[in-house]
Amino acid sequence: MSHWSVTLHGAAGILSAVEAGESQFVIGTETASDVFTVHGEGVMPRHAWVWISEAGLQVEDLGAGTLVNGYQITERVQVEYPASVQVGEITLVIEVKAVQPAPVSSAPSSMDITIPQRSVTKSNASIEVTIPQRTPTRSNVKKITQTNIPSADSNAADEAANHFRYTLVREIARGGMGQIYFGEDPQLKRNVAVKVSSVSEGGEDPRFSKEAEVLAQLAHPNIVPIYNIGVDGQSRPFYSMKLVKGRTLQAVLNAIRDGDAAAMKEHTRATLLTVFRKVCDAMAFAHAKGVLHRDLKPENIMVGEYGEVLVMDWGLAKVLGEREEVSSAVSRVNDTGDYGMTMEGEVMGTPQYMSPEQAVGMVAELDTRSDIYSLGGILYAILTLRPPIDGTTLDEVLTKVKNGHISSLLTVRGNKSSGSVGTPAKMQAEVPEALQAVTLKAMATDRNKRYGSVEAFAGDIERYQNGFATQAEEAGILRRVRLWVARNRAIATSAAVLVILMGKVVFDGQRAALAIKRLSASAPIFAARAHELLRSGEFAGALEAADNAVDLEPRNASYHVVRGNALQVLMRLEAAQKAFLRAVELGGAEGAIEGQRLTEEVLAAVAKNGEEKAKLVLYEGLSVSGRQYEAMEFGKELGDFWKARKQDLSGVPELVRRLESKLLPVPGTELLMSSTEMTIGEWKLYLKAEGLPNWQHPVKGLEQGDEHPVVNVSWKEVKKMCVWLSKVTGKEWRLPTNAEWDAAVGNNMYPWGDYYPPNWDDGNYSIGKDGKNDRLRAGLDGIIGTAPVGSFKPNALGFYDLGGNVWECTGDEIDEKTGLPTLRGGGHLAYENFTNVQCRWGVNGEDRLGQIGFRITCRSGP
Repeated sequence: MSHWSVTLHGAAGILSAVEAGESQFVIGTETASDVFTVHGEGVMPRHAWVWISEAGLQVEDLGAGTLVNGYQITERVQVEYPASVQVGEITLVIEVKAVQPAPVSSAPSSMDITIPQRSVTKSNASIEVTIPQRTPTRSNVKKITQTNIPSADSNAADEAANHFRYTLVREIARGGMGQIYFGEDPQLKRNVAVKVSSVSEGGEDPRFSKEAEVLAQLAHPNIVPIYNIGVDGQSRPFYSMKLVKGRTLQAVLNAIRDGDAAAMKEHTRATLLTVFRKVCDAMAFAHAKGVLHRDLKPENIMVGEYGEVLVMDWGLAKVLGEREEVSSAVSRVNDTGDYGMTMEGEVMGTPQYMSPEQAVGMVAELDTRSDIYSLGGILYAILTLRPPIDGTTLDEVLTKVKNGHISSLLTVRGNKSSGSVGTPAKMQAEVPEALQAVTLKAMATDRNKRYGSVEAFAGDIERYQNGFATQAEEAGILRRVRLWVARNRAIATSAAVLVILMGKVVFDGQRAALAIKRLSASAPIFAARAHELLRSGEFAGALEAADNAVDLEPRNASYHVVRGNALQVLMRLEAAQKAFLRAVELGGAEGAIEGQRLTEEVLAAVAKNGEEKAKLVLYEGLSVSGRQYEAMEFGKELGDFWKARKQDLSGVPELVRRLESKLLPVPGTELLMSSTEMTIGEWKLYLKAEGLPNWQHPVKGLEQGDEHPVVNVSWKEVKKMCVWLSKVTGKEWRLPTNAEWDAAVGNNMYPWGDYYPPNWDDGNYSIGKDGKNDRLRAGLDGIIGTAPVGSFKPNALGFYDLGGNVWECTGDEIDEKTGLPTLRGGGHLAYENFTNVQCRWGVNGEDRLGQIGFRITCRSGP
């Protein structure tokens, strides 16, 4: 029986050394029976899982970032000894002992601990899985050859020598650099995709190896993860990666263009824009790592059958600052008319989606704006169902790219456009002007006129989706007011706003002055919306709303304060200072002096330590001044600081106990659902564990205790909480789907039965004795606001408040027009049709409202 020495290294050197037998454990700061407890900067409570065994060292990152032998890992990996595992600033070095070890200490630092909830079967086979970043070269071919792919013409002797192999079932794709196979991994019993180089030169292919190395560095949910690399029996480099079932974005667009009803229903414009934003998320991450893709196009984006979006084919990726290595075996493609093909050599990329600087061969001068141009081309294809550049020859296409001759964005409808075949007549709509402006800005021939970053590009798409003016269209106040009215029809009741909506405002002479005077009545609505958007992290939208309020009523000090708050969290500090000073000049308003003081502190911190450290000063200032939600949203931009916030997991066992004690089975499913809505007290335990700011009720003066349902949390925040809870408990927690919610509420017309109006104890509704809306908001139960969970009688299955109290978030998105998450069950203000069990309400995933809460579910099976 082997034994191993484990040496613990910190920033100051060796901290300790222990000896261990075969064992598995978690590394982290948590004090628990299954945790090897260490302390150091950047170490999370449960940071990484480690298994020391005869077969090798296995390591799995638990979501906090782990390095093995100096390389970032994204999947469970196995390596030989000696090996190092780095978590934060702590490094464990594990080596095989050649002598009998001393007895293992029973102290808390003992390595001889197991993790009962993780069943890992030890294999009797000799297996060597390489760390993904290690690329095949002449010097290590012999070693990596042990991880082989059996080729169709491999002989029996070759197969006998293989200790670990992938079985290639069929070819699923082919390109200029290699083939991709559907493969089976017999060791882990999973299907994989295996890419094999077709341009290998004696076991080496620098471009292919570079692609594997780049992929290994890009651990992101929207970038295909790499598993292993190696060289097969024919000396061909290969790597394996996640197999995604789905189809490319190009195939989706083709299906829509061809009139496929299912594709058109599943992939609406709103859905495709969401897909595009996920692509942007991937590229923003890659650019942050200094990596350019250089071949972005719809064919290189995979849309999975469960909504996954993955950016594929990084064969032309370039690491900024590194010298190019191009395989001599690959050259520019011939002019065959297939302009979707990727070209290598003198000009790299796909002609119809490459930037003008790529088209002229400025390889060394390329930067992130080249990828932004290609992303603009993908957006063009989404909006028009055709490539942005057309042409009959390759040279014609390249010439158009260089000169910026982009095809018209107009669709064919009523013979009003000269668009070519393939334009999206089936979409039944012209491309909105706002999206035209965004697309053309991204695809500007002069790269200095494009978006400066992918984040800015994606931000404009998000603004459009949420009903705000994009930066690209440079909207004036009238345009912004119209958009605001469209977003807030329920509260846009002033006569002036209605006049704008009807398009009757004419800005000339006295009529303009009269229109502005009438518009000023809408200023309070804009200011209220600005406050709401600040709390939900929509800082740009908050500034837009505040600008409208100030434009309409410039002498109101409080409007300048909210504008200053928005400018402050956008780090536009000089402008924020002017806004607060103006508020003081106008007589002051709540928050003016405090905002001015905090802005001066942050400006001083910028001058002394730079903007990044100054953000920490602003974060702390927001937290102590009662602006906790702004602090929480702003804190998400603070990178490592935010990740290393002070977490306190001491309340997690109590949270889990409380949640599990309320679970009930849902008929016809394997699901257990909470019998009540999640409470404020339970939510506070989560916030404490994650080190997030304290919860605040949105309505001052309305008393709510810890047993009331938590409100003022967004759908996205709830989804994040479910992911966190699943991670710390090892069980699957999530929101119920609409179908599961239906199964729990039953077959009655209303949550309480088939009669109307309800009795006083049927639920917390705003319904009077006559069945009409109670304008006092008290209803038959006499309660104003929410009630403690479980205050009313349960339904036949034991679930409380499936109607009334708060609207409840569901986990699926069903609104085909908006793609918005759905609310069920009504709230304490619900009456008449809102109480029907079929009633569904869409909500923006980032909105925090005083009537929105949730209950969570857990799977009953393994």
